[in-house]
Amino acid sequence: MQSVLLPAAMLGLLWLGSCTRTTPLERALAAGHRQLRDQQWDRAEREFGRALRLRPGHAPAFAGRSAARIGLTRYEDALADLDAALAAEPGRLSWRSRRGVLLLTMGRPAEGLVELERVLAKAPDHAASVIGRAMIHLRLGRCPEALRDFGHARRLGVPVPPEWPAGCRSKP
Repeated sequence: MQSVLLPAAMLGLLWLGSCTRTTPLERALAAGHRQLRDQQWDRAEREFGRALRLRPGHAPAFAGRSAARIGLTRYEDALADLDAALAAEPGRLSWRSRRGVLLLTMGRPAEGLVELERVLAKAPDHAASVIGRAMIHLRLGRCPEALRDFGHARRLGVPVPPEWPAGCRSKP
């Protein structure tokens, strides 16, 4: 009996040990996310770049680097990274929503609206997309649509600063 338990115990310890190890890719991604959280955009960009060198074409690394590049106001590069991420994983709604808001930031609200509508067709309560669409409607002077989306966002629990919809309230 003891001879059977010893190998089983050793296998269990080996398995537990393997669970706590992380790969260089996982470490680079985790470091990149920590840097994003701390708004260290240049460091985050480097960490996600390292992740891409470790695994070229890794969609989450492209998406992470896009967030860092948005923080660095390198919008064209961020858009290229998001496009690469979405080419690999087109169903990632948060990435598509980020792309829509980024297009708004880049002065391309009509394109951004298309992206956000794609997200909202699949997930009508996707809060970031609801707010993004409201901001696009506001930018395009579509006050009834903007106010509707701001109300939707509030019902989702998203804090909407009063100054955002205030621009519409003064219009006829």
